[in-house]
Amino acid sequence: MQEKKILYSVAGSLARVAEAKSSVAASVDTAGLRPHMRALSKPGSPSSAMRKAGVALIVGTPDPITAVPGVALLAASFASKRKDPAKLDDLAAETRKILRDIQGLSL
Repeated sequence: MQEKKILYSVAGSLARVAEAKSSVAASVDTAGLRPHMRALSKPGSPSSAMRKAGVALIVGTPDPITAVPGVALLAASFASKRKDPAKLDDLAAETRKILRDIQGLSL
């Protein structure tokens, strides 16, 4: 008899917690967080902006005066590609690699 009361109590508690979580989830507005999460998971790259500007200068205005800075921007974008900001996937992979190296150490 005591076990039934405990089970009913646990079931009621779980139902109340689930209801509270669903009401909180329905009332929270995540539209403001989306751009920040996207910037965190896929950060912008300065080399991408330089590449776009270089192509715009070369293709958009076909005179030789703007082609020179356009080519310089393209070359600078490829040179700075290795300095792109780290993504969350890159950080997770590096963390796994470091943890695997630490576990491989024998003291």
